[in-house]
Amino acid sequence: MIQNTGSGDNSVKHDNADGIAAVESVHGHTGFLTRISSTWWIEIITMCTSFACMGGLVFLLAHFENKLSSKWSFFISFNATVAIVITAARATLLAAVSTCLSQAKWMRFRKRPHRLVEMAIIDTASRGPLGSLRMLFQISWGFASLSAIVVILSLLTDTFAQQVVHIEPGTVYTHQEGSATFGYAHGFRNTKSVRMLLGYSDLANDTPSAVIRGLRPSGWTSAFNCTSNCTWDQPYVTLGFTSTCTDVLEQTLANLRCDCCTDFSDTEGFYDGYGDFCNTTTPRGVQLNFIPKQNAIKILNSTSLNDEAGYLNGSDLFNAAFFYWDPRNDDYNRVTDEKVRFESLLRKAAVIECALGVSLYNYSSISSSLNNFTIGSTDKIHLDRYTGIEQGHINQYSAREDKAWWNDTGNGLPDVYIDMMDLKYLVNFFHSPAFCGTTNGNAGFDNFAPGATAAFANGSLEEVSRIFDSIALSLTDMVREGKQMKLAQGKTSQAVLYIRVRWRWLILPLVVQFLGGMALLGAVIAGNRAKEMPLWKGSVLAVLYHSVDKDGVLRTGMQDVEELEKVETIKAMLEKKNIESTV
Repeated sequence: MIQNTGSGDNSVKHDNADGIAAVESVHGHTGFLTRISSTWWIEIITMCTSFACMGGLVFLLAHFENKLSSKWSFFISFNATVAIVITAARATLLAAVSTCLSQAKWMRFRKRPHRLVEMAIIDTASRGPLGSLRMLFQISWGFASLSAIVVILSLLTDTFAQQVVHIEPGTVYTHQEGSATFGYAHGFRNTKSVRMLLGYSDLANDTPSAVIRGLRPSGWTSAFNCTSNCTWDQPYVTLGFTSTCTDVLEQTLANLRCDCCTDFSDTEGFYDGYGDFCNTTTPRGVQLNFIPKQNAIKILNSTSLNDEAGYLNGSDLFNAAFFYWDPRNDDYNRVTDEKVRFESLLRKAAVIECALGVSLYNYSSISSSLNNFTIGSTDKIHLDRYTGIEQGHINQYSAREDKAWWNDTGNGLPDVYIDMMDLKYLVNFFHSPAFCGTTNGNAGFDNFAPGATAAFANGSLEEVSRIFDSIALSLTDMVREGKQMKLAQGKTSQAVLYIRVRWRWLILPLVVQFLGGMALLGAVIAGNRAKEMPLWKGSVLAVLYHSVDKDGVLRTGMQDVEELEKVETIKAMLEKKNIESTV
């Protein structure tokens, strides 16, 4: 017997024998919450809230996917926000699903009898995953099992949600004034060349310095400015120099003349190691003179190309040839053999002819990393004969500053120019003993005038081509870094963080969300079909006011939720039993 301990008119007696509760006091009007608790509206609103949270999460992820983390300006981090939203979706989902399970324990006993323990098992399932797992193994499966599955799978949603967002480090390139620059030029003029040509001393002249620098390939770094890793996403056209080299041994030997004979190709004369004077001319007109000796010979000579007006022939500045011959081999040991021809010895020589000229370069895929400036793609644009000469004014050194112009260089290409004084000074330097010379192992120190011959090693086509390409590159850098330099503004790298979304990890939370909605829908449909069954849901009072008669029928005196609410304020205590003790 549970007796009422309250005062006043409210009293209730619950007789365990017949299970009928007497309500002696009736409350006033039923509250709003009671009315809606007797329907599924609270659960429907809760489930809609859960779906809204999940939909908001999907929108949030889609909107910020692959964007910089700096774009997220909320005071809570992006990961924390995702965790909050998915936790809210899970909590509201479980609130609705647990109510479905609570009502399922009543619906199970609606049509046929079951063990009372099943009511306890289903009620425990509504409280957590362990009870739901027990329900799946101990209760025959039905639509309520779907709610139990949702409760169990909801354990994994937080873990999966943590894997959805991945913050990935990356790099972006942005324009920062002056932080990523290199030079290019569409013209060149060096006032120091005028002073040198007129006899003034100027040791700091850039032109010979650039040539000498080019004799040591990879001996310098192109000027650029980059504070970190940089890139230039546009192509740039610059004025520069280019070189081409070919092996002309056969053509040069065909022109060889020696004082020992008149026709080299028909001579039966022999190389005796003494005094024969030889001369020849390369296909481009470079003259090579030498006296055959018993030691190695290196000759470097050049010739300019002039037009009828006395000006240099535009893009073709000059030709140079390198001759290398070393008779110190097996044939040399048999020179006294009359069968050894002079020609067979000379065919072991090397004659490489090179041309240096003016050209345009189109640079693209330009970058700088770890202080290394790299031009990924270089397209050489050939310049034909110059368009014309622009006559300049007479300067303070009584020299006229003329310019060689190239107009109409191509579609989208700039007009370019070079000061004629610079061209003449450059060619004069290549003609000078500073560049041209002869190395003869038997010449002695008095007549030793090697020029730049020592830089060309054994005179192979690869070696000579590499050096002349280096000279052309050095001269091009001189033009790019001259007074007519323009700055190419690039982008500087910055370390950033990207928001990456791994959608596969969101599959399980979405599936759980869908199953939860289906579970609620099934519970609502089942409740509408069983209109005689009140929506007791998880009410403890409803269980308290039910009893089982001798026929195994669950009975209650409460007809609906509104009537059950009337007894909520009743105070009660457990019945005291007198227990006699024997001494």
